[in-house]
Amino acid sequence: MPELSVFFPFPRLPIEIRRLIWANALPRGRIQLFAKSVPWEDWRLHPPLIAHVCHESRELAQDLAVVRGFPTAQDKHNETWFIGSKDILELASGYPYPLSNPEPFFAAAEALAINAGDFRGDIRHVVRDLIQGPRFHSVKVVYLVAEQISTAYWPRFRPDLTDKDKGKGTILDLCDSSDLKSIEAYKAWARFQEMSPVFPRREEVEMVLRASLDELIVEELNAYRQFMASESRDAAALRGLSQLHQPPTRDDPWIQQQWKRLPDFRPALVVWGWS
Repeated sequence: MPELSVFFPFPRLPIEIRRLIWANALPRGRIQLFAKSVPWEDWRLHPPLIAHVCHESRELAQDLAVVRGFPTAQDKHNETWFIGSKDILELASGYPYPLSNPEPFFAAAEALAINAGDFRGDIRHVVRDLIQGPRFHSVKVVYLVAEQISTAYWPRFRPDLTDKDKGKGTILDLCDSSDLKSIEAYKAWARFQEMSPVFPRREEVEMVLRASLDELIVEELNAYRQFMASESRDAAALRGLSQLHQPPTRDDPWIQQQWKRLPDFRPALVVWGWS
């Protein structure tokens, strides 16, 4: 049977099914970068291809995206289309930001990426906000970026990226089997091209990151418990805290209960292509 390029009955499908199809056609894993030292025009994500197909597909893309200009919402020449359910918000440096404009991005994001080497700075602030809940209401996963790799050949494995995405990166989850297969496929192709790319292995980075992360989360959860107890003037809770002979660990029942509210933290790489 010849491959069809047009599905003629599509307009006769119920609107709910058509919207699901359009949503499934959105790109996944684009990186929306936030950093104090990077010009906004280099951060922004362009409208997805389906936004140019028809009025219905563009309406869906707009419904799912945070479409903002920066530094002002009226700056149409520098609009970004950040789709919180599909794209990744990378907090590259300087978090928390003093500006109010990022707030819609924080509220929409389901995935964050942070430099894994900054446990004293950005990661601590992000974990604190995740615990206290003023910002990241929808985040399900936080990628701890162990290494950033640049290659002009990565688009070979990202056919969904367009020319307008040049310079943009892709996240590789070191705990995801499909991403690990992509790395191995890239290595095999590179060897055929007489190249020898080096990627860190999951077991080389995960244990160190987990140990540092666990310590940080326990510290921040304990600080949050003390704050809540003092705010509520809960004398029993304060007495319980004062009776602890040593700082609580992850085995503490309250710590375990609160930990379940946090997103999944996963070691990852960022690969920048078309540099």
